[in-house]
Amino acid sequence: MPIFFIPVLLLAGHASAQQSTAPSGEKYTLTELAGLAIQNTQILGSQDARIEEKKLSAAQAGIWPGLSVDFSAGRKREARLSGPRYELAFAQALPLLGKPGLRGGLLDLESESWRVRRVATQIDVTLAVVQLAYEYAATRRNAGFVEKRQRRFDLIKTYLAGRAFPTPQRKAESRIVQNRLKGLASDAIQSQAGFRASFEKLKVYVPLESGSYPDIEVPWFSGAKILDEKEWTAKALENNPDLRVQRLVVKGAELEKSLASRDGLPDPSFVASYEEGRAAETETSYGLGLSLALPPWNRNRAGIRSAAQKKLAEERRLGFEERKLGAELSRLLVEYEAARRIVRQYPQNLLAELEAQLQEAEEGFRKGQVDLLTFLELESSASETFGRVLDAQRDLAARVAELMAAAGEQDAPARLGSL
Repeated sequence: MPIFFIPVLLLAGHASAQQSTAPSGEKYTLTELAGLAIQNTQILGSQDARIEEKKLSAAQAGIWPGLSVDFSAGRKREARLSGPRYELAFAQALPLLGKPGLRGGLLDLESESWRVRRVATQIDVTLAVVQLAYEYAATRRNAGFVEKRQRRFDLIKTYLAGRAFPTPQRKAESRIVQNRLKGLASDAIQSQAGFRASFEKLKVYVPLESGSYPDIEVPWFSGAKILDEKEWTAKALENNPDLRVQRLVVKGAELEKSLASRDGLPDPSFVASYEEGRAAETETSYGLGLSLALPPWNRNRAGIRSAAQKKLAEERRLGFEERKLGAELSRLLVEYEAARRIVRQYPQNLLAELEAQLQEAEEGFRKGQVDLLTFLELESSASETFGRVLDAQRDLAARVAELMAAAGEQDAPARLGSL
């Protein structure tokens, strides 16, 4: 795919604009920009900490409870004799029903959910950089085109300034030029503001120096790639981050149901005891055994039904989200196809052709071979087409970004080359 290379632009006649758009000498590709953005996005570090937090909590939750020790001391009396008495007991809970493992499994699912969220955030950051890079490229090139239009109309104004306008036709032509110049002055301000604003938005993600505008290479969309709806739908249903999180929620609800059913049953405990007492004679007792609490009378039936209803709710929500994503993807593909077909009408060499046409028309006007109104009409239509070309690239970039976000595409800069 050809590269959309953005040259450095200087707004002639405006010293402040010349200074603000001075080149930084830096050049970036989309892949480099995305890499810098990921390295400097603090939210990813926050999510890494969340992942580790849940992972450690899961490890701790799966550990068996510790040994309990009971010690008591007193006196033993037999008839008129008495003496000291000591008792030592050990108890170790035996969670043979697997409750710690289930609790650890729930936290493992939360950790995995945060991993999916981190991937989603990384995708969002990458695609935001892609869209902003195309916006930066388009607004910068548009600012350069507006600059050339200003210079062109300044020359026409100078050309007409030394000529008398005795007829209404000539006066009308002069007024048209003056009005166009006023409009172009406003366009120049807006185009420069849009260019600088796009740079500031890009700085949210990429650590770029203020007032130093780098050259950014973005792939030029040719619009040749027709996307297969079945392929993208299957990919989205499998990799969409929101669906992946919801599937983990369903698994968590299933584990909660299993845990609720086991909470109605007590865990046994291994018990060891030692007792010694002395009155008339020393007596020693010791023993080993199992301790088992009686289960509650309703065995947590309401808790089990509650967990089952939660599982049902999450499954139904997952089904709804899948249908919603399918419909959303169909809409995105329709919009992508429309944007692709528009891009096909505007090949990359059209921009150079438009500028060559205007140059040729300008030379013809100076030689008297093209009248003013014809030249103005051509200039207006060419500038409109120039803007449409850049808008088509930006619009297709936005549609592609939405599709890749829905499909969970993790290597967007590389995939753009095939579109």
